[in-house]
Amino acid sequence: MIEQAIKQSAKELGFSDCKITSVDNINEYKKHYVNFLNQKKQGEMKFLENHLEAKFDSSQILENSKSIILVTLNYFQARKNAINWAPKIHIPSHKEGQIARYAFGRDYHKVFKSKLRLLAKKLNSMNKDSQERFFADSGLILERQAAEKAGIGYIGKNTMLITRDYGSCILNGEIITTQKLKNDKPYDRNQMICGSCNKCQVACPTKALSEDYKIDASKCISYLTIEHKGLIEPKLMEQMGSWIFGCDLCQEVCPHNIRSKITEEKDFLKPIAGESQILKDILQIKTDEEFLEKFKGSPLMRGKRNNLVRNAIIASTNLNRIDLLNEIKELSKNDNPVIQKTAEWSLSKFLTS
Repeated sequence: MIEQAIKQSAKELGFSDCKITSVDNINEYKKHYVNFLNQKKQGEMKFLENHLEAKFDSSQILENSKSIILVTLNYFQARKNAINWAPKIHIPSHKEGQIARYAFGRDYHKVFKSKLRLLAKKLNSMNKDSQERFFADSGLILERQAAEKAGIGYIGKNTMLITRDYGSCILNGEIITTQKLKNDKPYDRNQMICGSCNKCQVACPTKALSEDYKIDASKCISYLTIEHKGLIEPKLMEQMGSWIFGCDLCQEVCPHNIRSKITEEKDFLKPIAGESQILKDILQIKTDEEFLEKFKGSPLMRGKRNNLVRNAIIASTNLNRIDLLNEIKELSKNDNPVIQKTAEWSLSKFLTS
């Protein structure tokens, strides 16, 4: 069967899982997604609003598309410099800027796309008449929802895709194809659910997960540190802790992540950014060239230099790093108004502490 051949090829390429669903199976999510947008919980992420119909009609992405092949890639690796701050929540023991696990090593977009390209090529070799398009966290299809329909896992209260074998520490990608393939069974929620557990909601400092199975992305620390380009509300800055790129808190406390396995993807294990960054070094980055030299090939490139410096000021303040006052004072004179005003906020906090 061609479906088994596809899954075997995915396994040989190092994907953690591979399942198939119809392009029509995600239409039921449209009402909830539109409601999310109407409530303005997407923040400044305009890409979530753009091409709305194409998110539920893959023919606008690939004409005559029939099936979606969903694949996942495990990225989990343990933190080496960590202490227990609360049950299953870890922070670096040396009070520096935290990096989300998926960003320790090489940019997953590059790793994922190279594997997807090979899988799509293999798929086309099985049927020369087929056409394919593939995406790794860059397409219009609602990946987690499609993965749930394909039976890979289910979307939990933290809005992450949770799988039986790897918990939620996985990356998602897909190939849209004109081939009509046999669907896998949708996820059976009788197998594994969140139930009455609300550990992720309690752990989220900004209360971005105040409603079950819903997220206010505009409050999410991952959004604030990466996607949000301007000034951050003072109250939210105070709640961001020491995170300078992404956030793992809702995953750290999730009981399902006890099943997390160390990734076998070598590119993820290369410590380009690593689990933490020395805040003083970030505060002293002056040019885009310095930023590129330090983080070339890392997901941190997405955050841009000014964002990272802004985040480092916030983390330094929340960690009460008085030793970095001189660097922050210097940044209060910066030409960039966001960095300047964030530094001014920081200095005011130090004065009143």
